[in-house]
Amino acid sequence: MAWQRQEEQGIRYYRSSLLAGLPWLVHAFSTRGTGKAPEGEENAGTDQAEERRRFFALFRLSPAQVRMVKQVHGTAVHVVAKAAGGEQTPEADALVTNLPGVGLATVHADCVPVLIVDPVRRAIAAVHAGWKGTLAQIVPKTLAQMEREYGTVPEDCWAAIGPAVGACCYRVSAERYKLFQESGLAAGLIEQDGIYALDLAAINRHYLRALGVPDERIDPANICTACHPEVFYSYRREQTTGRMLSLIAIKENGKE
Repeated sequence: MAWQRQEEQGIRYYRSSLLAGLPWLVHAFSTRGTGKAPEGEENAGTDQAEERRRFFALFRLSPAQVRMVKQVHGTAVHVVAKAAGGEQTPEADALVTNLPGVGLATVHADCVPVLIVDPVRRAIAAVHAGWKGTLAQIVPKTLAQMEREYGTVPEDCWAAIGPAVGACCYRVSAERYKLFQESGLAAGLIEQDGIYALDLAAINRHYLRALGVPDERIDPANICTACHPEVFYSYRREQTTGRMLSLIAIKENGKE
């Protein structure tokens, strides 16, 4: 399914054609220029804050309505149970909610952004899946959290896998490759003439399918962030770089 590249008010972003079919949902994957500070910096500065404010505003969200986490390449899933923020930013790599008018956002520069939607129970998730989170099954753990909180059934879910580093650019050591091999994975593992690579998006798609999410309701972007320096930040390519945003929200009025 072809992804949609759009531009509004000078801001470029991508949308999943699949998720765009849900009129009560907003979602987007930003490009270069929407997060100029390296990951982990607190109070990153007015440039980053203004870029993010403008990006969120495209979807009628203020920064106060968007919940984020301190990403640590782990498997913690943060449940957003109230609209008002203000508490300390938790350490986690996924967020889930069923609250209208609350955005969930994660930041990326090669790691895999995964958005999960349960249209039956109106629940959503935003996931940051780097190699450590992918190996530790952050996506299955997010779906399990949605089941506990909202009664989500994977067979009802839709998912979009956003732009991320592809196997074309993600060569890894034999030791890292072996970690994935020993976990029982076959999908997304590539070895040729002693060169090892991982397709993290394919591995996360495998998890979704194995859990029961219908293949026709999984929409991978198949866009490599490292291959497109004019569009995306890439830690693999640049080492010191900005971050893109992955955003999802249930519209405040629950309608189109």
